[in-house]
Amino acid sequence: MKGFPNQIPDLGKLAQTLRCIVELLSDGENPKDDGVLGKALLRARVLTTGHTPIPIARYLREQAKKPLSGQSFRTSARGLRQLFRLLGLIDDGGPTLLVTPDGHQAASFAGQPLGAPQIAFWRHVMNNFAHEGSHPYQVLLRLVAKRPGIIRAKCALALEAKDDSPKELERIVRLSALSEDEIRKRIGETKPNWDNAKKVIPRFAEQLGDVVKIGQSYSLADAPGDAGAGGVGARPKPKEPTDAGAPHRPRTSRKVTPDTIGAAGLAERDEPPLPPNLDPAAAAAAQRARLDRLRRHNLLVRALASRLEAAGMTLFEDPFDVLGVLGRVGVLGEVKTLDGTVEDERERVRDALAQLLYYEAFVTAPVARGAAIHKVACFETKISTDHQAWLNRSGIATVWMTKSGRFEGDALASGVLGGYLEELR
Repeated sequence: MKGFPNQIPDLGKLAQTLRCIVELLSDGENPKDDGVLGKALLRARVLTTGHTPIPIARYLREQAKKPLSGQSFRTSARGLRQLFRLLGLIDDGGPTLLVTPDGHQAASFAGQPLGAPQIAFWRHVMNNFAHEGSHPYQVLLRLVAKRPGIIRAKCALALEAKDDSPKELERIVRLSALSEDEIRKRIGETKPNWDNAKKVIPRFAEQLGDVVKIGQSYSLADAPGDAGAGGVGARPKPKEPTDAGAPHRPRTSRKVTPDTIGAAGLAERDEPPLPPNLDPAAAAAAQRARLDRLRRHNLLVRALASRLEAAGMTLFEDPFDVLGVLGRVGVLGEVKTLDGTVEDERERVRDALAQLLYYEAFVTAPVARGAAIHKVACFETKISTDHQAWLNRSGIATVWMTKSGRFEGDALASGVLGGYLEELR
């Protein structure tokens, strides 16, 4: 099982810790020093001086009697830096600790209540953090969707997954049916490591409203951030007797194949209407350009759809370009052609972001609650790394077609789609 720091699973305190780090750097101090950061966290009341509070000066005198490795405030500081490194909030691999843009964003939330902007930000951080081949937060939500009522301790299995593939998820689900002792025996894990693994990630999911906790059992919220009218810990609403968590097509969409998807514009009869107020020559040129772009778009849709079908997915279209469904996993794709200009790329990237976020929230979510929906923006050619990173921050993977007719993608695409698109493995 992958090691994971078990320090402070409180999002408000994590924001406060990052603000302490930013302030230390501003003052010319070194937050890579466990003692420096630990003392700052004591002063900020992120860390406490024990179950029975005592003055910080007295606490530090008592801690100084212990070896450095046994001083709890130093251990906590070290664990928090490790957590932030995994979440992509800091980079402390060099001589100086650097706070990433996401880290600065988190620091700006210090002292604020956990409202909608903070929840959206932290969900983005949790969904995107990768650890030794998988995305543990995403694995956790899929595991809970597969095993409603799973106890908190078994949520530690989110850190056992080797990758994000459906096959690996099924292995994790099978393990979750065993007793804790049998699970640890099967995976060769010690009880202390197991106990550490179950402490943090489930607590993040509770605070973000992505799961409902009743006693020590977890069920998936009806929708991201919706833990029921009673808030986190409320009893889940009764569901109709369906295959809970499995993605279903929206009522407006239709089932298709790679041969029937994206049919518009492939024949001359589908030419778009002439733009108004153009002379005949300009109108004809505009018509040809629009038709050619529509044709390229639909051919690209079909290429992506064929890859998803090859992975065993059932295909749907309308209003989105393609939705591939396999078990409780869906791939939601929007396809964009490009004319090679910076302006056009900017417009197409904006369109892809808006469409994917809207479809995820209002089209697929009401009928795919509990499903893992991967959002994919597919472009005719490679877009800029800045645009890739911008889409990634909203949980959108980017792929593009190469001159050889194969798809390539960014790191997020490889991480979440490698189990389905062979070219991205």
